Amino acid sequence: MSEEQPLQIAVIGDINVDLSFALPFFPQEGDDVPAGDLRWGSGGAALNMAVALSRLGAIPRLVGRVGVDPAAAVALRMARSAGVDLSALQTDAHVATGLCGVVVSPNGQRTFLSFRGANVQTDPAAIHVGALTGCAQVLIGGHSLLEDPQRTTAVSAVTWAAEHGVPVALDLCLPAVRTARRLISGLLPQLWLLTMNEAELRALLPGQSMNQALETLRSAGPTNVVVKRGAQGCSVMSNDGRFDVLPPAVMVLDTNGCGDAFSAGFAWALLGGADPSQAAVLGNLLGALTATQPGSADAIPARNAIADRLDYGLHYLLH
Repeated sequence: MSEEQPLQIAVIGDINVDLSFALPFFPQEGDDVPAGDLRWGSGGAALNMAVALSRLGAIPRLVGRVGVDPAAAVALRMARSAGVDLSALQTDAHVATGLCGVVVSPNGQRTFLSFRGANVQTDPAAIHVGALTGCAQVLIGGHSLLEDPQRTTAVSAVTWAAEHGVPVALDLCLPAVRTARRLISGLLPQLWLLTMNEAELRALLPGQSMNQALETLRSAGPTNVVVKRGAQGCSVMSNDGRFDVLPPAVMVLDTNGCGDAFSAGFAWALLGGADPSQAAVLGNLLGALTATQPGSADAIPARNAIADRLDYGLHYLLH
């Protein structure tokens, strides 16, 4: 990859403003719990992945939709700061920007309450008017498979990528696994990379062991299948076989956005010529460093922080 001509990557999915509450414990229905901290921030899986890719040296083109409300400025703040290409961004005069309420427990685990808003209205016409032209990779957030017209936008992008020989990465989410299982199965043969966490894997293939599930998914078509496992790092099934990679040790503060950062890092490393084990190292590092700061897009590490913790032999992945 050339520093003079950074690669463009299309990122399709949700753009949200995050409203995060740090709570001493997760409340029961009807409870009344005082929050120890409250933060507004940029979020949404697609925006998080775009920011992470920009940190690594790509030019991510964000394909999504926001409202014309004040929340849009908050949602897009980190994307603009990171230099994300917003030429394919759509605005909606009638539907509010997506908002995600994030409840963070004392051990850093997050629970989401989401209003998808303008995200759902992402117009598939963007795919046909050049939003993906010149892109070397298409990275899709799983929430984009939930509802039309955004779902048609994501599927159209996969079709475009197949016609143009562009690799596609899909990062799953629990709502998509629960409601779009048949669609996901139909997309598997066209995927170059499929990422998910352990809960998503269990929901997708209930009753199967980790090894069985990885074998099942790999045989369905994706070149690389990756399960994100938090403190256990990740499990990978690829042409190199089945293996696990542990993450670096960090002090976890907030896991919001970690999975998105991981998926972006893994996809970027593969695109840059790394083998899957090296991609796992970069993905683990981005996820781990993101967990050390509050927020989601706001917590994704800067390039120098990544370089400081990355093995010297993998510095070529930072451009």
